[in-house]
Amino acid sequence: MITEQTFRERECVHRSDGEAGEFYRGTIYVQLLQRLPVVQAAQFATRVTSFFWSDAAQIMVWLCHDCAAELEGQARERKA
Repeated sequence: MITEQTFRERECVHRSDGEAGEFYRGTIYVQLLQRLPVVQAAQFATRVTSFFWSDAAQIMVWLCHDCAAELEGQARERKA
C-alpha cells in the first residue's frame, strides 16, 4: 500500500510583496508560537494564513526571513 502525504501551504503576509523566505513545518511553527506569551503569539499569528493547530502536521508555513528571525528570536528570548 502506497501512502502519499499531502501538505497544505500557509504563508505570512509578506509573501505577496515578493519577500524572500522559506518553508517551515507547521509543527515547528506552532511550537515556536507556544513559547511566546499569549498576547505576542496571537499578534504574530495574524501574519500567517490561519489553520487549525491540530492540522499542523499537514501544514507547511512559508515565512519571510524577517518574520522567521523575529519568531525564532522571541521564542529564544522567552526560553532563556
